[in-house]
Amino acid sequence: MMRQQYLLLVLGISVIPILVTQAVRAEVELEETKNSHRVSALQRDRTPKLAQAIIQVTSVQVYSTNTGVEVVLETPAGSLSVPTTQTVDNTLIAEIPNALLTLPDANEFQATNPIEGITEVTVRNIAPNRIQVTITGLAAPPIAEISTAEQALILSTTASELDGTIAEEPIEIVVTATRTEEELQNVPRSVTVIERDQIQEKARFSRDLADILTRLVPGATQPTGRPSNFTLRGRDASIVIDGIPQNTNNNRTFTAPLASIDPEAIERIEIIRGPNAIYGAQATGGLINIITRRPTEDRLTSTVELGTTAAAGGGNSFLVGDSFGYNLQYSISGTEGAVDWLGSLSSTWTGGFFDAQGDRVGNNFGLDDTNTFDGLVKLGVNLDEQQRLQLTFNHYNLSQDSDFISDESIADIPGIQTARLRRLAPGTTVIGSDAGYFFTTTNTTLSYSHENLLGSRVQSQLFYRLFKNGGGIPYDERPFGGTIISNSRGKTEQWGGRVQIETPFNSERTASLLWGVDYIREDISQNFEIFDPEELDASGGLIYRKVDEALFMPPYTLDDLGIFAQLQWQIGDRLTLNSGARYVNLTINTEDYTTFDDGRDVEGGTLNTDDVVFNAGAVYNFTDELSVFASFAQGFSLPDVGRILRRPPEGFTSLEADLDITSPQKVDNYELGIRGVWNSLQVSLAGFYNYSSLGLDLVPLPGLQGGAYRIVRAPQRVYGVEATIDWQADQNWRLGGSASWQEGENDEDENGEFLALNSTVIAPLKLTTYVEHETLPGWRNRLQLLYSGNRSRAFEDDVEGAAIESYVTVDYFSSISLFGGELLIGVQNLFNADYFPVFSQYFAPIYDPLNYKGQGRTISASYRITF
Repeated sequence: MMRQQYLLLVLGISVIPILVTQAVRAEVELEETKNSHRVSALQRDRTPKLAQAIIQVTSVQVYSTNTGVEVVLETPAGSLSVPTTQTVDNTLIAEIPNALLTLPDANEFQATNPIEGITEVTVRNIAPNRIQVTITGLAAPPIAEISTAEQALILSTTASELDGTIAEEPIEIVVTATRTEEELQNVPRSVTVIERDQIQEKARFSRDLADILTRLVPGATQPTGRPSNFTLRGRDASIVIDGIPQNTNNNRTFTAPLASIDPEAIERIEIIRGPNAIYGAQATGGLINIITRRPTEDRLTSTVELGTTAAAGGGNSFLVGDSFGYNLQYSISGTEGAVDWLGSLSSTWTGGFFDAQGDRVGNNFGLDDTNTFDGLVKLGVNLDEQQRLQLTFNHYNLSQDSDFISDESIADIPGIQTARLRRLAPGTTVIGSDAGYFFTTTNTTLSYSHENLLGSRVQSQLFYRLFKNGGGIPYDERPFGGTIISNSRGKTEQWGGRVQIETPFNSERTASLLWGVDYIREDISQNFEIFDPEELDASGGLIYRKVDEALFMPPYTLDDLGIFAQLQWQIGDRLTLNSGARYVNLTINTEDYTTFDDGRDVEGGTLNTDDVVFNAGAVYNFTDELSVFASFAQGFSLPDVGRILRRPPEGFTSLEADLDITSPQKVDNYELGIRGVWNSLQVSLAGFYNYSSLGLDLVPLPGLQGGAYRIVRAPQRVYGVEATIDWQADQNWRLGGSASWQEGENDEDENGEFLALNSTVIAPLKLTTYVEHETLPGWRNRLQLLYSGNRSRAFEDDVEGAAIESYVTVDYFSSISLFGGELLIGVQNLFNADYFPVFSQYFAPIYDPLNYKGQGRTISASYRITF
């Protein structure tokens, strides 16, 4: 009942800004002229007219011109409203309100191949009193101007392809690889760019960014159903949101750096695969830069989306009530003079998960039975033509409210058991603490940029981040040899700043130096909440009453100072070189403390370590479309200091004497690749090898309940191959896929015998493929497949208890233009495959409660409209 009430409340709140939007629009419209207008086809009209009488279109004419075609809509009387316009793939779409197509002998107008470069022109009714005009180019959307006159509306278009030549596609720009805008073809690294439409499509089923990225990024681990355990190329990835780091040194405790933002708040994601020290630590496997939504250029734009998901697999799970989830998003943005702004709210209720057989599945730190909320606010001011100031605020909260917990008792059953959930006994109550898990992240950023300050481009940021997690049904350690009933709460505060300056060496900007400084301060803490064992036993296991708090891990600080310089040099039209270095200085500090488990006194202190990492790369363009690249790059990271401090190994009595971080883990990465970008075909192939002579791993000490760890600094190497292909066969068909294979090894004994890394680190062979078809104008269908292969290497090396087995899942998506908006339908795991994720298979021989199945068939439907 509370969920339904909350949904009604949020729906009610969302209606208010919609009404305000309409009121503002009406006031704006009263002030606008009714004279003829000419607008660009690439920009929506900012001045809609007042509601008016329905104008009939009784004739459509298409005329050839020197540059394209003119589409003329004729009316017996009155003037048509200026249409709103957008481009989708190769098609220009114009929608005319308050209009009705009434041709004497047809329901719609269609002209095929009216001139070279224009493949089709259609005019039809798409909703009561609304006409849609679509003009499709051969390889790119046509450029158009629209004018209104008495009794006519004219669309004058210029084909993107003339005289048999294809116009160039827009050049794709990335910012993550070099911290400044750079053409993708000139980046000597493997880069994946995920645009907003791809993010929205994958978010039909899961709001978990880790799950979305694993399905789209070569080299990433397979989906796990958890907002954690995400690696790139077998190593940790650095996650930043608009440049703000989301990682913390205590990542082993704070297991969800990707659980910091909802997909609705994201414009695009840029992923650099392989070590990268451009933005700082933890990027030994790669860097993920999440770029938040940008305000529209229109004066006022609103978007609303409503959706639902539900299980549709086997057994009794088909559309069962517990599986239903709901999502609601609303955003409003605009530009007025020098000021632009955006506000976005999203709220999602995720129901229970069910496997292919209809059994309920879940796992520790899973996303079943969760509520998420995300609020994004942006305010930008162009101080003049060169200077801009922007404030960004984003708050994300995920909380779990479930009647189910993992059934730990199956760990005592001989043999490998499938994980299962058990329902909490009626009346189970947690007093004085949160009954469900939660993650909360708040990011605040103030950014300033100057495009030409003494000839250089300057960008700077000040930021603050607060992250908290904890909660859950308290864990009773007594049956497993412990003495307490507890759960934990963690907190990290980060603040810092970045300044980078791009200085060109010549007027052509073919050579430039990017240089600057980054500083981050982390304050990290973790406490135990302790519950009354006597009351729990007396209540028959129903009442968990918090009675105390204890220091589980001593608070500690980490200061990260980085000074960097990056040189870029374009030699002629074909060769681009870049190289750079970063000086890293890391300081850890903690006070004296007493360990929670054994009451051992540990002397605090200060540890400092520094190092320099380098990178160098080259890109050679054989043609404008085909290039090869080679690079050498270093990344670095520290161990999870918090995990060591909270349960240190035997003999650990002093931070300075017993914690060895004399050098951060430094990873050398070598990469060679080829990339082709044609109008209708994009391909890439890259091979990599990375090595660390002083690797970094945390190995649990045997026989210690709760997990004490030791640091292993030993040689480590990872290598692999990745490939992608995307082909736009014609204006209706698209298909493609990716392949990634990797292997990794560790020489723990430093005897030259490398043994395989486990499969939660090194993902098995992963293949993805998709086929997409625009079946009718405005109706798009897509099938995509994910294959996770076998891996036995770690089992053969006695690193894992069993070999990893393969599985296949297929998803279906459909998008339909409807009533001025878009209806989105999806079916995840279309064929209801019954499988265990790789993460589960790894833990099956170790800990049965983590051996959970993947989700069975799940359906979703949502409707989105922008006005």
